Amino acid sequence: MRYNLKRWLYNFKSIIADFVTGIGLFWLFVSIGSYSTNGGIDTFAKSIFLFIFASIIILTIVLVKNKPKTVFSYKLRDKDNFIEIKVGDAFNNSGSLVIPINNHFDVSLGGNVKKAKSLQNKLITEFYLGKEEHLATDISEKIDQLLSPHDIGTTIEVEQNGKVFYLLVNSKKKQNNRVESSVDDFLLSLSKLWTYIALESGRNSVVTIPLISTNHGRITNINRTTAIKEIIESYIDTSKSLNIADKMIISIHPNDLEKGNINLDEIDEFLKFSCQHYKITTFSDKPEGEVDSASIVKSISR
Repeated sequence: MRYNLKRWLYNFKSIIADFVTGIGLFWLFVSIGSYSTNGGIDTFAKSIFLFIFASIIILTIVLVKNKPKTVFSYKLRDKDNFIEIKVGDAFNNSGSLVIPINNHFDVSLGGNVKKAKSLQNKLITEFYLGKEEHLATDISEKIDQLLSPHDIGTTIEVEQNGKVFYLLVNSKKKQNNRVESSVDDFLLSLSKLWTYIALESGRNSVVTIPLISTNHGRITNINRTTAIKEIIESYIDTSKSLNIADKMIISIHPNDLEKGNINLDEIDEFLKFSCQHYKITTFSDKPEGEVDSASIVKSISR
């Protein structure tokens, strides 16, 4: 609640300016009407009741116009791909959804998964009717050794009720049935995820990724804002050479806004700039007969 109030106050100057402009336009039309009718409508047009009513209408329109955005999307320069930031429940988005999981693909963790308010728990509860063993069965059909440790970034996809889920290994299971992750794990898992979706998965026009590595098993030296920016940059970097999806949605749960003190207006500006000004370096072919020579940069575009 306090976070939303701060965002409204951030637009306070714009709200006041638009309200004053609206009142000015209203009074201009009243004056024109009064002049055109030689004062014939003054009793009604200049009444306090009409002024209050018009002020309420104008204020409502101004507040709607200046409502803080919770969804914003930008197109990558010279490409047909979009990146969207969206506040809400990741499960409500269309298309496929990335679900973080530990390197043993353990869907129970000694009962800890059921206790946690996690994406994995919601997947089991809402799509597998609370039957974690059913999810484990689907996973076992995709990998050879279910509970053996797998590399960070390993990705498999399962489908339930017509929705595709990418199970992404981004953490390591510890002996106490908890998980841990590092910044390197976070970055590596992102890189491998985009490559998997682009080259090995079925075509998905929309892919949603939540703020992985920021809640359970979270990385202590990376905050939510940094995580969002790293997801954006890693996606753009891979998109330079691979077509991942028509749209990638970064889903931010409403609780994360205040917990992480996320400045959505700052994220909006960062995303807009990143989509338009990323660098592409083109190398020329190596001269024939000089296989050990370094490639020469042919061009750089921003």
